[in-house]
Amino acid sequence: MLIIITITILFVSALTLMLLRVFNPDFRYSWLITVAGVFLAWISIFFWQLKIPIFLTLPSWQPASLFANSPILLADKLSWAYAFSLGTLAIGVILTAVARENFPSHPAWAGTLALSAVGIIAVLAENSLTLVIAWSAIDLAELITLLASVRGEKLRERVVIAFSTRIIGSGFLLWAGIISITEGSSQNFLTAPQGAGIYMLIAAGLRLGILPMHMPFRTESALRRGYGTMLRLTAAASSLILLARIPQDSLQSPLIPYLLGLISLTALYSAWKWFQTKKTLDARPFWILGMASLAFAATLNGNPTGSVAWGVALVLGGGVLSLSSVQNKWLSRLLFLSLVAMSTMPLTLTATGWESKTLQWGGFSIILLPAHALLLAGYFRHIQAKDKSSFKSHNPFTSLAYPLGISFMLSSLLLLGFWGWEGASSIGVWLYSIIILLLFALIIWLHPRIRGYTPPQAHWLTATKIPQRKSFVYNTFWNFYYFLRNLSQQITKILENEGGILWALLFIILFASLLAEGIR
Repeated sequence: MLIIITITILFVSALTLMLLRVFNPDFRYSWLITVAGVFLAWISIFFWQLKIPIFLTLPSWQPASLFANSPILLADKLSWAYAFSLGTLAIGVILTAVARENFPSHPAWAGTLALSAVGIIAVLAENSLTLVIAWSAIDLAELITLLASVRGEKLRERVVIAFSTRIIGSGFLLWAGIISITEGSSQNFLTAPQGAGIYMLIAAGLRLGILPMHMPFRTESALRRGYGTMLRLTAAASSLILLARIPQDSLQSPLIPYLLGLISLTALYSAWKWFQTKKTLDARPFWILGMASLAFAATLNGNPTGSVAWGVALVLGGGVLSLSSVQNKWLSRLLFLSLVAMSTMPLTLTATGWESKTLQWGGFSIILLPAHALLLAGYFRHIQAKDKSSFKSHNPFTSLAYPLGISFMLSSLLLLGFWGWEGASSIGVWLYSIIILLLFALIIWLHPRIRGYTPPQAHWLTATKIPQRKSFVYNTFWNFYYFLRNLSQQITKILENEGGILWALLFIILFASLLAEGIR
């Protein structure tokens, strides 16, 4: 019941905004209704703690032979952390909307509320069917948003290819569910057989751009800070939750050390580009790649709680930085608290990040620890960025809304360090924390003195232009896309010329003959 209340509040608030836009576009209190809706939903998530774990079974799908399990939602200590972070991010987006140029923007606010509801459903998914449904809704929202905001055939094609990559990731998750059914177990994540874990890992890797390393499409948009931030981080959180659901027994594969090596290199490269890129929104995809890589490494090291810590830090830490678009001396100083929460020091959100239940892959820490230090150093540099605008409002109430939104997210980052979820109040690996802080200080000190060490942009990660050379992943999609398009054009030309009628009669005769054989 508590889960239904939260999701209903968000969807009803979004629907109310759209109805007001259609029937009463001059209504003056739309923003207040949005704030009230998202705040009530956020408060309701706190009440989940009274009954965790919470199961919500939705009506069964037919036929039962195809859908062995109905969609089920599960709120436990791990999924609660993600749901709470998405609710907090939605509050931050709505409250900081007063500082953006497109204020008021009813569609963006309604989209933010709806996305937060779908994102919460995704992180609560208890089986592959439920998660794929939520993924599909998020993918369609992203596809529609990007197709509406880009211009030019080439850019639209890249949008479709990025969408196809996510769909293939969903296909791998469905395949993992099929493997579970064929081996006599249910589709839920807790009882996944040994052969299904690697497919679940690939599904999350494809959707996040980690396995293999590639960058989802990004584009300039007026909604990049508000609705765009909600869209990007919700998509990331909905994929990262899968890492915490993969049973460790199902990850027994000789490919694991090779995957961990690739993930470590992805983390290091992404962290370096995050550190070097000047504009925060341009660097945000590298932040997602870097933090998601650390979450992957935690999962492969037998630490699903650590993967949630990195994932929540990705959402809240990235949200705070993405939404901080206004010059404010005191807020800029408060943003440094995010560094503390993400430093893996004891009693912080990421304290569990470096814990490990296996000692096999400890050697990869040589790569992952510098990657984490670079992510923190990049965060430090983006806090000090000078490209923020000024905000002047004659309404004292709206002047308080922007800092209140940032403060909500900062407070949540600190709160999760010692309360509310399975990894709270952890001491962590204090030796790694010291090493990371020393590396962080060294990088900050060396950077202005060694400016030549800037790596070139990898051609497969160039997202704002169409690259002359393409990676294997995108090249495969491009070739398949053009093959289908050319085939369709050739068939159209054949059927539209003078011999089209003859070809049509030939197809009818062939179809009739096949049908006749089947009847016999």
